[in-house]
Amino acid sequence: MKIKNKKLKFWYLFDFGLSAYPTLILTFFYATYYVNNIALNGTKGASEWGFTISLSSFVTAIILMIFLSRRKFNLKKSLSINYFNFFFIAICLSISSLYFFDDREYQILPLIFILISFISFEILNLFYNATLHKVAKKKYQGYASNIGWAFGYFGGLCALGIVFLLLLNNKFNFLPLTFSINLVGPFIAIWVLLFCFPLLNIMKNVHLNINAEFKILSFFMYKKIKNFIFSYFFFNNAIISVFAFASLYASSILNFKQEEILILGVLINLFGVLGCYLFALFEKKIESKENICRCLVALTLLTLVLLIIEEVHFFWITSLLIGFFIGPIQASSRSYLSTNISSVNQFNNFSIYCIIGNICSILGPFSISTLIYLTDSLRLGFSLIPFYFFIGLVFLKKI
Repeated sequence: MKIKNKKLKFWYLFDFGLSAYPTLILTFFYATYYVNNIALNGTKGASEWGFTISLSSFVTAIILMIFLSRRKFNLKKSLSINYFNFFFIAICLSISSLYFFDDREYQILPLIFILISFISFEILNLFYNATLHKVAKKKYQGYASNIGWAFGYFGGLCALGIVFLLLLNNKFNFLPLTFSINLVGPFIAIWVLLFCFPLLNIMKNVHLNINAEFKILSFFMYKKIKNFIFSYFFFNNAIISVFAFASLYASSILNFKQEEILILGVLINLFGVLGCYLFALFEKKIESKENICRCLVALTLLTLVLLIIEEVHFFWITSLLIGFFIGPIQASSRSYLSTNISSVNQFNNFSIYCIIGNICSILGPFSISTLIYLTDSLRLGFSLIPFYFFIGLVFLKKI
């Protein structure tokens, strides 16, 4: 697929690079590594991980609310790039710092760096989402959003594949080097730096305004937006929780080894690429809302099935199908919001979208972590996920 639009190409490339962070750190690798090698025990580690993700979401929301509360503020070119650079540097340094913590003497410090990197990741995504209308025309935004998400999945897949091969090399020595697990942090930092840097050039030329007259409550004045945000409130809790607990669920319930989790991650990303590409084609013919609705129905049923699965091969099939639908629902949500708000208020609206996403993301991991802590059962904690997907579907149907 040849991309003639240079801005759009760099926009896709940014997602390709940044997606290595949630894929390897939040979902398929470091979460399991922390629980099994740094935390005192698996259940306590899973609970600590969930609480850290919740706290990160809360702090991100506070930062953005402070940012939007400034009375009269114009995000000019120089400030735009400086603001972007700060969090770009922060995510690279924080994930690189994970290299220094590889045993049970350091239980809190790696979680602090996870918190910093998560906040930086969310704010970088805000800038990325808010520039969608700058790189694609309105009628093509749904398509571009899904293709961008496909690039993200493919980037996560490539990063996962490289790490898997490097770890495999430790056993078979087909390359003259040794790759220790704690090098994953610096590896991702280099990956993010390499593939996300071109977007810095775009940000120099893109003027993102914070509308001084914008009122946060006006975001909820329109029925389409209000019901969508209520829907997003719940299904985003479920999505964040899936990312936060997927590898922990596989390792604790079905005794997956690290190599199996990495293979699962590779295959889920492959199915994610396929899902985003197919739904991108649908976006040319049907509304984003219909795509979101279809994904919510599928994800509600699939996560319910996941709760009762005992056999490993059924878990593989169900997980891959979840991967197929979970990318398109996020891409279609982005395009739905972008096409239903004015271009003047894109940054403001995506800021509130990010705030709400992070506030509601607290509920998912926090409620699941609390239930795990109280019941000492990952399966019972995970039972909240299909409930959140279903409530999201109910609100979406009201639009």
